[in-house]
Amino acid sequence: MQLPIGIQDFQKLREGGYVYVDKTMHMMPFVQGGYYFFSRPRRFGKSLTLTTLKAIFEGQKHLFEGLWIHDQHDFEPRPVLHLNFSGIDSRSLPLATGILKHLQREAGKQGLTLDLSSPSEAFQDLVLQLSRNGKVVLLIDEYDKPLVDFLDDPQRLKDHQNLLKSMYGTIKGLDEHLHLVILTGVSRFGKLSLFSDLNNLYDATLDPRFAELCGYTREELQGKFADQHGRAQEHLKMEPAPYWEMVRRWYNGYSWDGQCKVYCPFSMLVFLQNPGFKGHWYETGTPTFLLKLVRQEAYTPFEFEDFTAPGSVLTTASIDQMSPIGLMFQTGYLTIKSIEHTAGGTLYDLTYPNEEVRQAFSQGLLNEYIQRPQYSEILGVRLQAALEKQNWEAFFAQVNTTLAGVPYEIFPRKEAFFNSLMHLMLMSTGLPTLSQVQTSKGRMDTVIELEKQVFIFEFKLDGTAQEALEQIKGAGYGEKYLGKRVVMVGVNFDSASKTVSEWVAEPLIPGS
Repeated sequence: MQLPIGIQDFQKLREGGYVYVDKTMHMMPFVQGGYYFFSRPRRFGKSLTLTTLKAIFEGQKHLFEGLWIHDQHDFEPRPVLHLNFSGIDSRSLPLATGILKHLQREAGKQGLTLDLSSPSEAFQDLVLQLSRNGKVVLLIDEYDKPLVDFLDDPQRLKDHQNLLKSMYGTIKGLDEHLHLVILTGVSRFGKLSLFSDLNNLYDATLDPRFAELCGYTREELQGKFADQHGRAQEHLKMEPAPYWEMVRRWYNGYSWDGQCKVYCPFSMLVFLQNPGFKGHWYETGTPTFLLKLVRQEAYTPFEFEDFTAPGSVLTTASIDQMSPIGLMFQTGYLTIKSIEHTAGGTLYDLTYPNEEVRQAFSQGLLNEYIQRPQYSEILGVRLQAALEKQNWEAFFAQVNTTLAGVPYEIFPRKEAFFNSLMHLMLMSTGLPTLSQVQTSKGRMDTVIELEKQVFIFEFKLDGTAQEALEQIKGAGYGEKYLGKRVVMVGVNFDSASKTVSEWVAEPLIPGS
């Protein structure tokens, strides 16, 4: 069977003989009706979920042969209105014009004619006409696209908010004509501003019942894609155990309840099509606004390895008060590691979901700092080559070239900033890089741990490289890596020149 890369239409997927992972059991709460808001990152199957629901309510039972829901539902047809805002052009056309054209197309498919005076009236008119044949199923995909596309244009953003709020505000008055309403998107910040009048809209984003609805579980991958994984193992010349560990480390880890962990479906499908451990999901869209916000708020990239946040941060729903942490969670750059319920509220322990996201986000943030797109990829190749040869002259020459490219106005002379940039540069190599690593005697600034070799970096600002080296020795940082070759690297940054002014590197001799 074919891999469904980029296939978002359930009918096309089933009739075209593509692999389908049965998620219909998880959709049953939706099928029973109600008002739902459901958020997931891009490329996680939200659109496929809605087109599956559309086929269910259109009564296309034949498409569900062999699936869980086939014998669990009566498949009585209902009128369906499926709107997808990703297909509305709001850049070259006014949003109102784009929505009216979209509504007119949907009406035409069902042999209806609309009052096209305004999006709100046309939307209301279409629902009412459809309801003559029963209660309507309203499926709205990418509800937030007209907002997300204009985060850097405050006036158009405000105009779009007002227009969408007016249109969605009519839903409440249509209650008696509606069986199911689902709105999906990536962000949650439009929820409060657009749906404040819709007080019966249930946010299902963190509901454990839907934890496995979008994304693949390990069992689903091994069951539905067994042949493809076998070919990938053969192509990569890997045994099953290390193969699955690498697949897990690179593409698993997404969780919305702190327990169920799923793989990114898009990344897994592309990986199985062309086996190789690299980033796929990130390449489909660069969150430039998010990267800029993280830089402006002066977060360090290693903070996100273990970040505790209250529930209010994850559920940020205001465009005027966007939290970088909330946005990173909503867009898939952070995920829930665990949940703690306390008397004072719920706390969420967040982290990067996997290596794909960790490396890609670090590269994107480095490019944001140095204002040179794709530079991190070139830098990573050069730094890795120098590191393998332990050619420190070439290594730090490349580091200084990079530091010189950081615009003066965003270069605070603080040790944490230099440490962050070094972390991002080392992450660009693709080698396993950790910063602020806790030991019994302190914290190591940055460590690269390979199979047989370890590099321990310690950084000073306006001090000396020898001081940094002596700290590694004195604190015994290398003791936890006995059995591997350990190279200690002391580095000093000069705040006046914005450069690495000196470095010293030497191997750790056991017992010294």
